[in-house]
Amino acid sequence: MLANAPLNALRAIMEKEGVHAFLVPLQDVHQGEYIAERDKRLKWLTGFTGSAGMAIARTNDAAIFVDGRYTVQVAREVDLETFSHQHLHDHPPAKWLGENARAGDRIAYDPWLHTSAQVDAIEAAIASTGATLVPVSENLIDRAWDSQPDAPLGEVKAYPVELAGETASDRRAKIAAMVADAGADALAITLPDNIAWLMNVRGADVPYNPMPHSFVILSKDGSAQWFIDERKFGADRGDIDMAGVTLHAPKQFAAALTAAGKAGKTVWTDPNWSPVAAKQLVETAGGKAHLAADPVTLTKAHKNTAERQAMAAANKRDSVAWVKFLSWMDANAAKRAEAGNPISEIEAADRILEHRKEANQFLECSFESISAADGNAALCHYAPKAESQGTIGTDTIYLLDSGGQYLDGTTDTTRTVAVGNVSDEVKDRYTRVLKGHIALASARFPKGTKGHQLDALARLPLWQAGLDYDHGTGHGVGVCLSVHEHPQRIGKQVSDVALAPGMTITNEPGYYEADRFGIRIENLCEIVEGEDGFLELHDLTLAPIDTRMIDFSLLTKAEVDWLNAYHARVRDEMLPQVDGEVAQWLKEATKAV
Repeated sequence: MLANAPLNALRAIMEKEGVHAFLVPLQDVHQGEYIAERDKRLKWLTGFTGSAGMAIARTNDAAIFVDGRYTVQVAREVDLETFSHQHLHDHPPAKWLGENARAGDRIAYDPWLHTSAQVDAIEAAIASTGATLVPVSENLIDRAWDSQPDAPLGEVKAYPVELAGETASDRRAKIAAMVADAGADALAITLPDNIAWLMNVRGADVPYNPMPHSFVILSKDGSAQWFIDERKFGADRGDIDMAGVTLHAPKQFAAALTAAGKAGKTVWTDPNWSPVAAKQLVETAGGKAHLAADPVTLTKAHKNTAERQAMAAANKRDSVAWVKFLSWMDANAAKRAEAGNPISEIEAADRILEHRKEANQFLECSFESISAADGNAALCHYAPKAESQGTIGTDTIYLLDSGGQYLDGTTDTTRTVAVGNVSDEVKDRYTRVLKGHIALASARFPKGTKGHQLDALARLPLWQAGLDYDHGTGHGVGVCLSVHEHPQRIGKQVSDVALAPGMTITNEPGYYEADRFGIRIENLCEIVEGEDGFLELHDLTLAPIDTRMIDFSLLTKAEVDWLNAYHARVRDEMLPQVDGEVAQWLKEATKAV
């Protein structure tokens, strides 16, 4: 079995250390969504390549926890005879440990890879079992992984002030004032996108995320200690605003936290996004940890005028790439399938990438494109591989979820298209997804509304047919930062963050039938305020929605009117950007229905 060799190596070290279990999260020390190759410990142990998950290795058994997006994928990638499959949210690791831990068990974990909230939840769950949670000074997998890659050294560059809308010094002063107001002496920051925003820089340590791996301790007076490998800077760093900033090696971060604790300082750490090691180091040394959400996270989400304008511009250019791609698909997919030379999933993903490269300020993809035909689209985060990819044949349902990182913004869009004929069942599901998308796009809601209060709008058409989807309805998106930006979101899970003007968020209901098809319609939107003070979503994505799969008997007049109005806007704003056959296709694709 593929998982046995790494698991056996890990168990040998567990035996040496006298521990009975070891927790293996997907996250790295920065708690970022995308991680460097050296940090892919979960993949090394289990083979799982998704973006959310965790494993627990015990002496005689093991489990892997993934959410509903990866139900099919985990079965393909992981030996489920070795690792029992558990739902990450319905039956989370803490609950599983509470049910399975035994008296005397020593459950080991790396405190740099788990947050305070995660550790607290596990300790509460095992409190009555007689087991104990044991932090380790060196990650056990790092000790077992002989060929573990080196840490990345992507180049760090200054981010243009005209796009950021304010200087890094101003940003640090603004956040420092919040630190002082909270009664803290300093703020420990570990999230890469928060640091990139605070320092007005961008980096290249991991694909899709243009931000550097580093740490920052921001003092209440606005000065900052930046723990970053100086090899990441180019020959000239003079364009980076370093006022009040001192540079230190990353390995000195722990010592700086200990020093703050010894000085009796209060250090602000985020219980949900900072490693629990930061809290433990400060408190063990005699200081105090102020546990609250990192103030950078919410401040960053409220984009200023310059950032909003930049995001709109980037998404408009990205929409041109989508129009060109969809036109190419319509012109070639069916014809090539009938000729026995179907378009492959990788070819389709490469095609939209080429169109993005034609645009100004394009840097890279914002995530690995989900280019999926038929049953592959049922895997919400599927990525085609050369040796196993699907093709777009006749009578195919094809889904592309793809985005770009531009210097002035980040994009994320999904379209599902028909190639040939589709069944009445597919039309029904597609139309219900579209109805949910329109319901959210049309919604007007008062200030203070939170994402979970809107989520049912997008699900109701599916619920009425006894159907649902197992992922969130909307996530935040950064400005040349993370394609999944916190804290704004729309989903079933209760959120304590109100949606507010200036936030960018996706609208992406879907529906999936394992091994048969997947459907999703996604636009990136900006939350805007109307004259009456109510909020609504303003579409930044301007790409035609396939009307060939719509069962119009299910649409109301208001829904048809919305679709026609959206397509009229797409046509008006995109036609000047294209010409020839693409322009003719666009006119046909956006005509009133």
